[in-house]
Amino acid sequence: MEFERSSAKALTPAEIQHLETLKAVVETALKDGVLDEGEIAHIKSIIWADDKVTYEELRTVHEIIQSFMGDDMVPPLDWRRN
Repeated sequence: MEFERSSAKALTPAEIQHLETLKAVVETALKDGVLDEGEIAHIKSIIWADDKVTYEELRTVHEIIQSFMGDDMVPPLDWRRN
């Protein structure tokens, strides 16, 4: 998966690394085909590590879930901080 930003600015190496880490965690969580509460909490902690949620993070998570579970199986998830 190649990461790119929707705005004019290119992603920094740190942002790319962050998205690669997020991608790996989501892929590992989905190996059994289910996202449990602990896995979702772990993913949220990575997303919120810098106190903000970016479009790129949400798109990355959504695309990985979609690739593992299919278009009709993407569960509704709330990424707001608890």
